[in-house]
Amino acid sequence: MIQKIKLKNFRNHENYELNIAQPFVYFYGENGSGKTSILESIYFCATTKSFRTSDEKQVIQKDKPFAQVKIEAQKHQYEITISKNGKRSFIDGVEKRKLSEFVGHLSVVLFSPNDLDLIGGSPNNRRQFMDLEMLQIYKQYLITLNQYKKILKQRNSLLKKIKIDDDYTFLNILGEQLYTVGIELIQQRSVFIEEINQYLQDVYKKFSLHQIKIVYMPDVDEKQFKKHLEKQQRQDILYQATLAGPHKDDFFFDFNGFDAKNYASQGEQRLIVISLKLALLAWIENKTNRQVILCLDDVLSELDLDKQKILIDNLPKQHQILMNSTIPIENSQIQSIELKKEIAYVKL
Repeated sequence: MIQKIKLKNFRNHENYELNIAQPFVYFYGENGSGKTSILESIYFCATTKSFRTSDEKQVIQKDKPFAQVKIEAQKHQYEITISKNGKRSFIDGVEKRKLSEFVGHLSVVLFSPNDLDLIGGSPNNRRQFMDLEMLQIYKQYLITLNQYKKILKQRNSLLKKIKIDDDYTFLNILGEQLYTVGIELIQQRSVFIEEINQYLQDVYKKFSLHQIKIVYMPDVDEKQFKKHLEKQQRQDILYQATLAGPHKDDFFFDFNGFDAKNYASQGEQRLIVISLKLALLAWIENKTNRQVILCLDDVLSELDLDKQKILIDNLPKQHQILMNSTIPIENSQIQSIELKKEIAYVKL
């Protein structure tokens, strides 16, 4: 459980410190008061990524040289600093120079309204979701993913230089390497989606009578990938890029036999993504046997009162929960929770 958060020059928090004694923290206040930034800082300290921007330097307060997040948990202390020169991360005061040494120690699951892009957004959003969640649990996945990206970069670089009539020897060597590593990614992603589906269907039925499942859509299967790399080099040379492989994978949400993107209402899409995050939390707990931090950014908006109550009643009490809302506590369905005496109310 997080016991203290300290922010310096992070978004609109020049110096912010919060001591936490309760398992449930409810941040409320007007828009722009910094509620989401606190959840962003926790997520940033767990994953080294922001869920609000791809330009991570935007978290640094204007005209300040750096931003810093420090989190004290029950067993360890985590720290991450970002400046124009990059990021530095520490666990218990010891610097971790590799991403694999830092990510995965502080387990955080976050819901943000931006996560609705998992249904309606680009395939890249969904691949990033798979990659980020898997690398926090499986260190080998991070190694495999980095190997794949490195070989893909080398192959694409060669494709920009080579001509159709040139010797393909080195191109074929890179193709063999890409195939070996790429097949590992496809297999691991397939297992991940299969496992998440078991938890997702369990969670979602508490909110709705509709049927939901995630359908993994690998760009190519093993046979197709091998054939492309061995027989379709000319096509890749013409386009100067590797046109097939797990770097083009995707998935979609099957909603009663149809793509949720086109057939689920906005409210249903929100419930699907919320259910996915709760399923992810259960999956991480099962894999690590550790407590998970659940961050919920503006999760109550666009849900009717009945759905708000169902959500609150089904939040996992064994994990720490940090939620924010513009809704004052007395007007929220959060009052229905049986452990309301253990909630810390933080007004910003």
